[in-house]
Amino acid sequence: MKTLKTLVATALLAIATLSQAQVTIKTQAGDFNLRLIGRTNLDMGTYLTDHLDDRNGVSLNDTRLGVQANFDEKWSAKIEVRYSDKAISFRDLWIGYKINDKNSLKAGNFFQPYGSKILGLNYRFVENASADNAFCPNRKMGLAWSYVSDPFNVTAGLFTDGDVDAKKMDQGFSLTAKAIARPIFDETTILHIGVAPMFTKSPNAVTFKGTMPTTIASHSFIATPAMATDNVFRSEIEAIFISGKFYAEARYLMAKANCENSDEDTFGQGLFAQASFLLKGDQQKYNKTTGLAIPPAPKSLEVLARVSHVDLDQYGKMTDVTIGLNYYFNKHVNVKANYVACAVKDADTHHLAQMRLQFSF
Repeated sequence: MKTLKTLVATALLAIATLSQAQVTIKTQAGDFNLRLIGRTNLDMGTYLTDHLDDRNGVSLNDTRLGVQANFDEKWSAKIEVRYSDKAISFRDLWIGYKINDKNSLKAGNFFQPYGSKILGLNYRFVENASADNAFCPNRKMGLAWSYVSDPFNVTAGLFTDGDVDAKKMDQGFSLTAKAIARPIFDETTILHIGVAPMFTKSPNAVTFKGTMPTTIASHSFIATPAMATDNVFRSEIEAIFISGKFYAEARYLMAKANCENSDEDTFGQGLFAQASFLLKGDQQKYNKTTGLAIPPAPKSLEVLARVSHVDLDQYGKMTDVTIGLNYYFNKHVNVKANYVACAVKDADTHHLAQMRLQFSF
């Protein structure tokens, strides 16, 4: 398995660094095109404190291969598999239909319109914010409708509470919606405000965790027990501001679990704020369709900072601060360096230095 992992990672590296164009297959009529996609992350890090057993590590994390297709003008599809921890699993597996220029449908296994996990390889830091990871669910099977325009976006979907590998019939369901308004939207300046509620009713146990934002020996410093729930309500409020070289983003997330075997509900909340400035490069970038800030152009150098807080009430509180530096060699290769300090209430403060070399195509 180690040999397979090395070969896959080497192939991804070769394609990402040597290719200046996407690997694409097209029909002569132009009614079908198929694009090869993939990525791998070389992560390395060391804890700068001595009260953890895991001190340092290096890993080829989150290696993926897949294809993305567009056909008959209105149809699209994506299939992506992941190799990690000696196992292969599906990630994105969906088909989309473009109703018109503003409306579209998507069905399959993908992220619900909640949180920022959908960013994937476009994380600005080595790892997603701890507040987002604490409450944002993974991909689920479902159907979603989206409306996209310059002033605003609206997305609504019905999802199971099981992923593409789930075998049981009683998986529960989630109803999720998101609305985004852009009161300022021009070539250099964007103000984005969004809100997303989610209601889940499921037989699956629920756990909220506050973890170190890293893939190197990540630790859950605070966590609720696994809870059998009648339902879980989540909500999110977000804001993004971009002006030239400057980008800032803030999100507040909350979750309320109505537990079956308790008269008291379990409540958790988190928030994070992050900002970056281009030391080299002209303009921060934004994707109107997804409503997300995305990495800047190749040859850009940016400095970043983030603060994240997770509050699980009686189960603990933690705050982590991250500072970082990113360089984008080209559209396929970038390097990220982060320093993280994580303070857990009534416990130790943990310090981590980490780096990611990312290849994608």
